[in-house]
Amino acid sequence: MPYCIYLRKSRADAEAELRGEGETLARHERALTEFARRAGLEVAAIYREIVSGETIAARPQMQRLLSEVSEGMWDGVIVMDIDRLARGNSIDQGIISQTFLYADTKIITPMKTYDPANEFDEEYFEFGLFMSRREYKTINRRLQRGRIASVKEGKYVANKSPYGYERVKIPNDKGFTLRIIPEQAEIIRCIFEWYTKGILQPDGTRKMIGVNLIARELNSRKIKPPIGKVWVSSSLRDILINPVYIGKVRWGFRPEKKKMVDGRIVISTPRQDDYLICNGLHEPIVDEKTFYDADKKMKTNERRPVRGDKKFNNPLAGLVVCQKCGRKMQRRPHTKCPDLLICAEPTCDNHASYLHIIEKHVLRVLQQWSTGYLINGDLSELIPSPDQLKPELDTVVKARASVKSQLDRAFDAFETGIYDAETFRQRSAVLKKRLSEIDNKTAELKNQITHIEEKKKIISEFIPGIRSLLEVYETSEPAEKNKMLSAIIDHIDYIKDVRGHGHEEDFHITVYPRLPKL
Repeated sequence: MPYCIYLRKSRADAEAELRGEGETLARHERALTEFARRAGLEVAAIYREIVSGETIAARPQMQRLLSEVSEGMWDGVIVMDIDRLARGNSIDQGIISQTFLYADTKIITPMKTYDPANEFDEEYFEFGLFMSRREYKTINRRLQRGRIASVKEGKYVANKSPYGYERVKIPNDKGFTLRIIPEQAEIIRCIFEWYTKGILQPDGTRKMIGVNLIARELNSRKIKPPIGKVWVSSSLRDILINPVYIGKVRWGFRPEKKKMVDGRIVISTPRQDDYLICNGLHEPIVDEKTFYDADKKMKTNERRPVRGDKKFNNPLAGLVVCQKCGRKMQRRPHTKCPDLLICAEPTCDNHASYLHIIEKHVLRVLQQWSTGYLINGDLSELIPSPDQLKPELDTVVKARASVKSQLDRAFDAFETGIYDAETFRQRSAVLKKRLSEIDNKTAELKNQITHIEEKKKIISEFIPGIRSLLEVYETSEPAEKNKMLSAIIDHIDYIKDVRGHGHEEDFHITVYPRLPKL
């Protein structure tokens, strides 16, 4: 079987690139390709991890590599060093170690080859993973101390600059600070002024407005927001409480919090009351009095927290999408009339409808799916049968056996003296290349067959799933309804151009089924 190369950047590599030492992955790729050529290792694939991730879950190329190693596709994986494979926790290290062990796949570095079948190599490999993790923790602690020290010096350590500033290198010193962008800074001053003093009216008076009306005003003036297409209230709240606009820098305001949910690590970034705030090196955009007036008003008008015992009441949560602006529609409860489903974007003119009426229309579509044209034909017929690919797979398997036999005869010819060393090298190289091509084709056909079988299974269960949903829907709780609908429906487009009584059902929805692409 052929070999593959796995490339991944480390933090030290990123620092080296800043010093002008060249692009890391390209340098490593050249070095490992040359090493494989000298060692006579046939490289059939190169995996380049371009994202930075501590865990396997955050590294898609590593996930793909481990999947292929477990299937026995590779005889060995070539890396610059062991720590390029894993610096995650002991669980990730164990997954990598056992995957290579059970697949009997070698790990090859320019310094040493690790054979998992060798007890001493296995121990050395596990020890190497342990030491790389320990080194990572040490580097991370040193990095965090350095960041805190930089914040205390007034430097800006975040990667992304806040709206109104651009991140610039400090002359003749390490680190970064912020430089005002005049056009954006003027928008920041307007936001603070409108929020604390009100917006100026034609008669010279001022009208007090909140973040929703400020967002509407900015959008009506076609002012580009920092993120997305339109200004939203949440981004304005973040601006109004950010002390960077009075010349401060903060750290630890929204640190990462990890917790285990259903066997997976879930990362959140909740706001903290206890965080580091220091005087920055950059110039302020607003004065402190204006900032603290805004902060005081923000705390006075602070949104009430959601009660912990609040029930889940929207069976269409996360499914209905505003066809005009692309945002998810939200439930708005009412005490005197039924709940509405609205687009929360202030400038969007897509009108609301009663939630229960939209839900009724969705169920009507599902009823049509279960009894209408879809049930009259077999959806699985739209997908080619995997049996159509099996003859081609059999042909490829026979071709591999033939080429393997030719390679064995070439070895015999070399051992008996019929082939000299150069002839044997050329002949075996050609045959090994053909074997590699056949193995790649075999893997491709197997993947296609598996994919087709999975599609047929999903489609064969689709209509029965709708029928089961309709049978129990009315007696289910909203949370369970949402779970069942989400298993059947990918999303629902919603649009309504009229409003008012008498137009409760004058909307249009398009329901998209959760089916594999045909």
